[in-house]
Amino acid sequence: MINNWILAVRPKTLFASVAPVILGLMIAFIHQSYLNWIVALLTLLCALLMQIASNLANDYLDSLRGVDTEKRLGPTRVTHAGLISATSMKHALIFVLILAFLMGTYLMWIGGPVIILIGLLSLYFAYGYTGGPFPLSHNGLGEVAAFIFFGVIAVSGTTYLQIHQLSKLSIILGMGPGFISATILAINNLRDIETDTEVQKRTLAVRFGESFQRRLCIFLIISSSILILVVAIAYHFIYLFPVSLLPLFFIKNWLNIYTKPINSSLNLALARTAQYLLLYCIFASLGLLLSSGRIL
Repeated sequence: MINNWILAVRPKTLFASVAPVILGLMIAFIHQSYLNWIVALLTLLCALLMQIASNLANDYLDSLRGVDTEKRLGPTRVTHAGLISATSMKHALIFVLILAFLMGTYLMWIGGPVIILIGLLSLYFAYGYTGGPFPLSHNGLGEVAAFIFFGVIAVSGTTYLQIHQLSKLSIILGMGPGFISATILAINNLRDIETDTEVQKRTLAVRFGESFQRRLCIFLIISSSILILVVAIAYHFIYLFPVSLLPLFFIKNWLNIYTKPINSSLNLALARTAQYLLLYCIFASLGLLLSSGRIL
């Protein structure tokens, strides 16, 4: 039973919520030389809970809509497979959303209107990605939503909670994990293009085709590298330069995404891209720390 819930949570995807928070905290640290660790921990927990809620909602709502079929190449969807009942999944989703809201109330209290807006939008995104009258993932907006919520908002919101003002650097650097999170969604939609077409799920891959989606994945990864290079030059953060070369260590993964047939091997590509996201944010954080002279 526990293994089924672990499968539903999709642990390999949680890097998408943890990584940008790490980067946002480091940006805050170079701004003011200290962190509020209670706020940092709550930010991390809320980010994780929102990611888990999104995954549970995706599993539950896609099952109700009949999106998941036996042709699916991705990991097992536990509701569709009957491993967890729809009622239990619904209750779990509600519980996680309530828990995220309760933890987030303190953050909204200290963060004011900006964080209240971010918090409410994030709650909506966790459900509205798959549910509601206009599910984002069914209308070609999955990659855009991932870029915004797992990139710009996640990083700049984390920094704002620490320094209580908008940071231009956090907004710009937040685009990096945003590009990579959007890549993760793009790979997911490339893998599911056949089944999504059959159930009329209008992702970008379905709308514009396989070739477009492959090029989109590579474009987003290159963009994440170029962004770091631009920031390194513009802000004279010399230790950020090596991070722009990080995609070269995953070159086999990008080539597989661009050239290999669409099959279950794309699940490994998803995992590798999530690893790239985590390493990108960790090394970018170290580059910022070294460039700022905080530990020298």
